[in-house]
Amino acid sequence: LTIDSQVCAKAYSLLSDYKAGTVGVVNYKTGDIVCAVSTPSYDMEDEPSDLNTNSAYEGVYINRLMTGLYPPGSTFKLVSATAGLAENVITTSDQIRCTGIYNDISNKPKCWIYPGSHGLDNVSEAIRDSCNVFFYTVGNRLAQKKTGSYNDANGIDLIQKYAHIYGLDQKTGLEISESKSSVATKYPVMAAIGQSDNNYTTVALSRYVTAVASGKKYNYQLMNKIVDADGKTVKKYKADFEDISDTLTSSQWDAIHSGMREVVSTMDRFQGFDIPVAGKTGTAQQTGHANHGLFVGYAPYDDPEITIAVRIANGYSSHNAATAARNVISYYYKETSMKDIKEMKAAGANGNIRNSVAD
Repeated sequence: LTIDSQVCAKAYSLLSDYKAGTVGVVNYKTGDIVCAVSTPSYDMEDEPSDLNTNSAYEGVYINRLMTGLYPPGSTFKLVSATAGLAENVITTSDQIRCTGIYNDISNKPKCWIYPGSHGLDNVSEAIRDSCNVFFYTVGNRLAQKKTGSYNDANGIDLIQKYAHIYGLDQKTGLEISESKSSVATKYPVMAAIGQSDNNYTTVALSRYVTAVASGKKYNYQLMNKIVDADGKTVKKYKADFEDISDTLTSSQWDAIHSGMREVVSTMDRFQGFDIPVAGKTGTAQQTGHANHGLFVGYAPYDDPEITIAVRIANGYSSHNAATAARNVISYYYKETSMKDIKEMKAAGANGNIRNSVAD
């Protein structure tokens, strides 16, 4: 297998405080799966009868990384940025003013920062700020592009087009059971910020952020090679990919990447962190439940080696997912030991942020 069992073990330990968490780490240069974690899980030595009757083990048979479908929150804004730039409804230098409320459609949706506002943002700054008003505007402009007047279906067609380029409407190619994610089918203004009926697996988000970072849409696989009883390699496997780098110009890709870098460099959870990380947070609301927290990203920013996708179902805030990502990356690069991370958790340095509207 391509998986690094030690990284998986540490990632699992980091997510053990949460009822339902997932982490996927991928080798940026090869598309190999480095880490695939779904919590809760169980010890193979546990008795099946205990797993089936003990409520503490609820959900242990579900591989949420591969099959759990959840809204993507603001991690989807990278798709909308791509669509807006590629379709020329925005440029890298265009600024859109956020007043906290988007008045151009009847329900007047708010930005997460309301009653505050972001003021003027270009696309990089809008990614940094996760500005809903900026991306509402992109969704609206996409819906008007073909005819000059708003058309719901036309806007959704373009959002689906770029979600498809990133593979978000397909399975990733893994050799085990995997759910197919679904791209929004209505309301392009809301779909552009990850709402509407967008629903994705964490592994789909992993392939997506790998494609954003590298310009390569990999067909994932877990198998590395097969050996016979004597240890002789019978067959080797290598992840193939589709080159999507021509979707945008180099300056447009740079605008998205620099925005992702600014997301992380302005987060308190990454202050003093020696490894430059780029990423995008997401907080997806669920009526009657705590929010889902998400983080997708890659590191190091200046010479990427790995990508990471973290989702904590009902994890309250994207900041909790970002903290888990930071600690997995830190452990991967041997910047932090598991002992250090456990001490931080015990001291409350990881302390869960409760429900928050911040993205």
